[in-house]
Amino acid sequence: MEAANGPRNEALAESDLPNMSSQPPAVSVRSLTRVFEPRVRRGLRGLLPRFRAEPAEPKRIVAVNDLDLEIAPGHCFGLLGPNGAGKTTTVKMLATLLEPTSGSASVAGFDVVRSPRQVRRNIGVLFAGERGMYWRLSGRENLELFGTLSFMPRERLRERIEAAAHRFGLEDRMDDLVETYSTGMKQRLNLARATLHDPPVLLLDEPTAALDPVAAREARHLIRQIAEAGTAILLTTHNLYEAEQICDRVGIIQSGSLVAQGRPADLIRQAGEMPRLDLLLRGDLGTAKALIGSDGLWWGEVNRDGEFAVAVRAPDGWRSSDALTSTLVSQGIVVEEARLREPDLEDAYIAITGSRIERPFIER
Repeated sequence: MEAANGPRNEALAESDLPNMSSQPPAVSVRSLTRVFEPRVRRGLRGLLPRFRAEPAEPKRIVAVNDLDLEIAPGHCFGLLGPNGAGKTTTVKMLATLLEPTSGSASVAGFDVVRSPRQVRRNIGVLFAGERGMYWRLSGRENLELFGTLSFMPRERLRERIEAAAHRFGLEDRMDDLVETYSTGMKQRLNLARATLHDPPVLLLDEPTAALDPVAAREARHLIRQIAEAGTAILLTTHNLYEAEQICDRVGIIQSGSLVAQGRPADLIRQAGEMPRLDLLLRGDLGTAKALIGSDGLWWGEVNRDGEFAVAVRAPDGWRSSDALTSTLVSQGIVVEEARLREPDLEDAYIAITGSRIERPFIER
């Protein structure tokens, strides 16, 4: 697979899409495009004082460009990309909050443009950074409110709230005010709200972005359970570890275009990535770069302790590691940490896009 550094010039091959022969897809997207046209601000130019800069000409933005994807019931599809790649715009179109400029999309068999009301009845949505709840109400009162707004019968709503409290580990706190919840508990309550009416499709926009590592792990476990229970999930994220852990398939979106999609293991294999050696070094940065040469995949900045991280190709595994670390030590470079590992989805992402979207390879 070649790295894609510009707009996609041709549609994805049919083989890149999941096999849906046994059942219709829960989400189907074909050539979906969203363009934000510039707004013309009349009467401003020439009226501002000379010492103030005149407003720049607004630009035409292609937020999503010719997107194709399908999600089967019971599968989690991860849409990967940096901020501004078009992930949230895609979710908003599927949630009927934005109308596509061209192309088509259906959710649970309903067209997002022609049948928006039916689409909304069949989805649960969680947006990144969304407050999502009334903090001065209890968890139970929040779910009662949102269930009533979804026209759920009272008896069924009561049963669903009890089931959600058990499923998301909130039984002991359902009658406490949401403002007393931890961030992880609030996110669990948000997931309970999104799934309260048992929708066949769940749209999750960076659901773990504001969570600490423990809460994020809990959220990933819950999302995986929801998918295994039969719900189709579209999950947007820039956390490649998260995508590899919980997604059946992933798509890499870059500047609004889907440049690759498939199972994480397939993308790693197709990218032809080799084992990688993660090093934490101390010493002269210029000397280290000269010794490592073209095998250096990524370099971190020197921190306050004089350390810097580097990721290096290791085609021969530990042989490569031993040879390189011995050379570095012989030239006065201190090897603080050395970790050899097999390639993962982050490596494939770098190979495909030529950039990276996660934090440094070595974290302390």
